[in-house]
Amino acid sequence: METDLLVQARSGDQAAFATIYQEHAPPVFRYLRMRVPTAAVAEDLTSEAFLRAWRKLPDFRPDVGSFTGWLYTIADNLLRDHRKSARYRRELLDGKDHDGPDRLALARIEAADRWLRLAELSEPQRECVLLRFLAGLSVAEVAESMNKNVNSVWALQHRAARALAASMAGTEKG
Repeated sequence: METDLLVQARSGDQAAFATIYQEHAPPVFRYLRMRVPTAAVAEDLTSEAFLRAWRKLPDFRPDVGSFTGWLYTIADNLLRDHRKSARYRRELLDGKDHDGPDRLALARIEAADRWLRLAELSEPQRECVLLRFLAGLSVAEVAESMNKNVNSVWALQHRAARALAASMAGTEKG
C-alpha cells in the first residue's frame, strides 16, 4: 500500500502524499516532541520535515532504504540544525508552552523522569530507544536511520532495556 502511495506521490500526487503524512506525522511529532522544549517547536519541525520530504521525494531511493527511515533521517537532521540555532537556546531559557499550568507541570515532571532515565544511557542507546519505542520504527528502519547494521541495533536495544530496567528497579527500592 505505502509503495503505491510513494509512487503516486513521487509523480506529484498531493493526495497520496497527504495520506502518507497522516500516517507518519503523529509518530514523527512524538519523536521530535521528546527532544525539544515545546509542542509548538515539535509541530514546526514536523511540518518542515514533511515539507523537505515532499521537495526531495524525487531523490528518495526505495532500493537503498525504507521511506520511514529516510523520513526520520530528515527529521533528525532538522533537529540537529535546530539545536545549533539561537532560537533553541532561547526556548530552553524560556521553557514556555501553551498548555495549562497544571498540565504543563505534570508533563514536565513526567518528562524529567523519562529524561533522567534516558540520560543514563549512551547517546546511541538513547537514540535507539527513541526511534524504536517512541517513533515506532522497526529494527531495520532504526538501523538505516542510525547508519548501523541490524545486529548493532538489536544489541543497543538490549543493553538499553537492561540499563533502564536496572534504573527503574533501583528507583523502586529507594
